[in-house]
Amino acid sequence: MDLLRRVGAHVVETALPVIGFTVAYAITRQIAPSLVAALAAAAAVALFRVRQARKPWAALAGFGVSAGAAALVTASGNAADFFLPLLVMRGALAVATPVLLLLRLPPFGLAYGVLTRQKPAWRRCPIQLRAFTIVNLIWFLVDATLTANQIRLYLDDQAVVMGVVKILIEAPAYLLSAVVLWRLYHRLTARPCRGPACPFHALSATLPARRPDRPAPSR
Repeated sequence: MDLLRRVGAHVVETALPVIGFTVAYAITRQIAPSLVAALAAAAAVALFRVRQARKPWAALAGFGVSAGAAALVTASGNAADFFLPLLVMRGALAVATPVLLLLRLPPFGLAYGVLTRQKPAWRRCPIQLRAFTIVNLIWFLVDATLTANQIRLYLDDQAVVMGVVKILIEAPAYLLSAVVLWRLYHRLTARPCRGPACPFHALSATLPARRPDRPAPSR
């Protein structure tokens, strides 16, 4: 559940600068106040992350994405460019994910190895590998669909609509997907694999099968 809370917090915190930019631009139709609102929200999120004892680089990275988007909008004068950096990152991930899945390196599994400090140990468990692959494939289909829609809106120069879709559709979709896929992952990994090289179920694999107690034969 801790990982699920992290995903939810990340989705909400990522949406705050978008909310600031979208609301300000929808009201004023001016780039400058919209960027001020977005950067103020991004700074508040970064400060909150630091005060929550999270790693400083993660807080700076989140603020850096918003600052880079603001610089891009300032240079181009196009409000829709505020969403371009994140759109490029999502597009790159959409291209890389199928390749990683074919290599039996689902990104969710790689992230799990880093967060739990187990590194690639999960790959030696067939059930873990299968679960991460299935869950990651479903997430990829959801994210690819949402990203394709955002690209279409970006090409149509629909900055406000992009922000509204991200806040009202994408954020709830990601949160719901995280909950559903978390439960699916636990269901897929509920049964031990009993594989000899599995670091998670090795103990259960070596234990003898449990038999019902029987009374001693009478003589």
